[in-house]
Amino acid sequence: MQKIPTPIEIQQHTIELNKMMMDYWIHNFVLSLKWWILLALTIVPWFFWWKIVDKSRILEILLYGFFIISISTLLDVLGWNFSMWVYPDTLLPLCTPLVPIDYTLLPILYMLVYQYFSSWKSFSIVLLILSFIFAFVWEPLAEMLNLYKSLKWSHVYSFFGFFLMGVFSRGLVLKIIKIQKEGNS
Repeated sequence: MQKIPTPIEIQQHTIELNKMMMDYWIHNFVLSLKWWILLALTIVPWFFWWKIVDKSRILEILLYGFFIISISTLLDVLGWNFSMWVYPDTLLPLCTPLVPIDYTLLPILYMLVYQYFSSWKSFSIVLLILSFIFAFVWEPLAEMLNLYKSLKWSHVYSFFGFFLMGVFSRGLVLKIIKIQKEGNS
């Protein structure tokens, strides 16, 4: 019969794992070239986004970006916790999501699609293209650069996930805008 671990045993192993991860991060990764690149990818794109965002719709666009960040982070943490994928190197220690992707590149690119493609048809077409690039170009590239390692995951799943995340978030924002307009009438 298999012994079921107690919450205290799980906590002890978690503390040991966190210490191992922190030791690795401090001694092998922080301040390395790859770390500086991840830091730049987290910060620099926001300056470019600020230059081109439609400031008359900034709250709406940021709300859409917030939903993208929230969903991608939730899915990222779930996938990592269920050992679907791992991130060998992360910007922050003990932080499962790939911060430059979930908090910068994904939301910025999604917000630009949201900003520039207002009809469902054009939005969906561009989002399909973007989802294809994320799933079949960026993910394999991230694996080659050892930023991401798929364990029990397929790029096809990512493709559908990227697309559905964008469509769901847009639908949610448009619903909220509709409710706001009705409340102002």
